[in-house]
Amino acid sequence: MLTIQEIISAPPFIRAEIMGGWEGKERSFSIVQNHSISLEGPSLLLLAKSQSTIVQLPEYLAIQDVHGILLYGNEDLFIPTTIMETADSFKKPVLMVKESNPESIKQKIVELEHLKSIGLFQYVWERSTSYWLQLMNERGLSTVLQRLCVFLGQNVLLLDEDFQFHSGNESPATSGQVALIKSLSKKTFKNKKEAFTIVENKSGRYLLFHLQSGEKQCGFILLKELPGMMIDICIEQIIHAIPAITSYLMKEDAVMQAHRSYKDLFLYNLLYNNLESEYGLIQQGKQWGWDFTKPTQLMVMRLDRKTDFPNGNVDLDAIMRKIRSLISAAFLQAIIFPIQGNIVIIVFDSPDHTPKKRKEQMLVLANRIHKEIEHSLDTMECQIGLGRHYPSNMQLFRSFYEAKVALELGKYESRHRSVRHFEDIGIARLLSNVHNDLLHEYYEATLGELILLDDENDDFYMVTLEAFYNHNGDINQTAEQLYIHPNTLRKRLKKLESILNVDFNQMEDMLKIFVALKIRKILK
Repeated sequence: MLTIQEIISAPPFIRAEIMGGWEGKERSFSIVQNHSISLEGPSLLLLAKSQSTIVQLPEYLAIQDVHGILLYGNEDLFIPTTIMETADSFKKPVLMVKESNPESIKQKIVELEHLKSIGLFQYVWERSTSYWLQLMNERGLSTVLQRLCVFLGQNVLLLDEDFQFHSGNESPATSGQVALIKSLSKKTFKNKKEAFTIVENKSGRYLLFHLQSGEKQCGFILLKELPGMMIDICIEQIIHAIPAITSYLMKEDAVMQAHRSYKDLFLYNLLYNNLESEYGLIQQGKQWGWDFTKPTQLMVMRLDRKTDFPNGNVDLDAIMRKIRSLISAAFLQAIIFPIQGNIVIIVFDSPDHTPKKRKEQMLVLANRIHKEIEHSLDTMECQIGLGRHYPSNMQLFRSFYEAKVALELGKYESRHRSVRHFEDIGIARLLSNVHNDLLHEYYEATLGELILLDDENDDFYMVTLEAFYNHNGDINQTAEQLYIHPNTLRKRLKKLESILNVDFNQMEDMLKIFVALKIRKILK
């Protein structure tokens, strides 16, 4: 015996229009008849399309041995909603095909039944693959997914390789599916040899089909296992639709890669001052929906693995999605992309904000991002540097440079901050524009004799000097850190004044040594 769901997997029935009653797709039949007289068992009723046939459909559906109805013929007919609702209530499928010869239809069904009886129905499934490929080529992904949903009688979810909902989905996911997908995103399903994996949560049991091309994971299809469903048939229908869907995703990915390559080049040129005009910047930005007529603020994020967790990979894509979500929650638009191991964030701001307000708002946003990222990644340390706002977005390369300086030189501050603005990093901001040779020359001239002495005394004097400056010249706090008496510290400081030829009571001398210590940290 064949089921209605099985015959719809073979031509010409695979192109049939399902008018109603599809909840009864698992119904089986052993007889195919083109009249309802003297039915001798579960039957598929063949009826020629006509207006009178449509009117009589409720009567046919009410016959116990009628398990489904196939309307054939080239005529286009309108079927009232009430008739479709009647089919739904009886749970008896009503299909329409363009085939006009009932004997030919009967013969094709007989062939299908024979193939099933000798265990060769697999050939029918394999032929269905070409249908899905043709449908994809003619109508696109959305139509294929819609048709698959109709065949299976439930919502089918297409996910990308990161378990994000693909834009081809037209029906929203249930709360149970959302919870399941969130848990799946934390697992690894790369390069699975099996066609599908069974996964479960409180909402039920699901089949997760793997969409792969060679070693590349292209995405997933999620299908819920429902009570009474003919799971083997559903699996075959999805498996033979997968080549068409995977082929589409591969082409889509190739287009996206080319698009991304062009976009990456544009962003690189933006950050390294390779764009010719502001007009060109604005026009190119429009291609990706970016409005460069608006003011922008730039920040750079660096992630360092904590010493307690030296191993493991960082999922930059997941981190960027998290950042994008946080920025969207603040009703702002941003460009977020990786470069040189860091993450660059360009935030589009309101033109009405004053420079002070803009800086305050960006610092609040940066601190929120920092807090959320460190909370979600307990193995990582997050640092964020912010550049200044400039009137023209052609100056974003300056802001990018400043954000990197704030990120790099800010770590040499005596007061540690994970979020640093270029304007707030003090004297290091000036030193960042001085050539390393000049910095080294100043450092050697100021601290050179002390360095030579410390080579023989294990940094004895340098440790004292740095502690004194880190505590802003406070004798008691410095002595406490060094575990010595304040009077002992005073004697050391007198010795340091003699070695360095300075007076720690003179502001100019204090500044001279302070700058040298900053340079020492930078050069190290």
